[in-house]
Amino acid sequence: MDNNKLSPSAARDLLNEAGRLGAASRSGASWPHITMLLGLGAISSLSLLAFWLVGRVDESLIWIPMVGMLAWLGIFMAVMLYFGRSTKQGFTVRWGICIGVWAVLWGIGCVVGLNFFADDLWFFAATAAAITIATVVGAWTEASK
Repeated sequence: MDNNKLSPSAARDLLNEAGRLGAASRSGASWPHITMLLGLGAISSLSLLAFWLVGRVDESLIWIPMVGMLAWLGIFMAVMLYFGRSTKQGFTVRWGICIGVWAVLWGIGCVVGLNFFADDLWFFAATAAAITIATVVGAWTEASK
């Protein structure tokens, strides 16, 4: 097709088709990343509760929740890296904010919790809830784009 002889209506139709194809290619773009955020929230919040529980039973068993968490983290990362071929516009900023909030909360849960609130279930439960909320909001936001 010669672009010099393209009518305005044909050009409009081609642009509409390009827009439709672009939207279709992005519609499922972020599901691996959404899965990663939900999985990260689940494993990190549950591991905080497991850390508290291990502290009540036998601290030498801390490796059990850590190994489980790292195994699932590897699975979620592999899925995200293998299937995450494209992302939606603005993803990098949204991802950075969500992971930044998660990292701060995870650090508070581990460092502050294990050093200053080791006997206080309420602290670990509150931090786990905050991590859950942050990662679900991040995943929900990404899914809604």
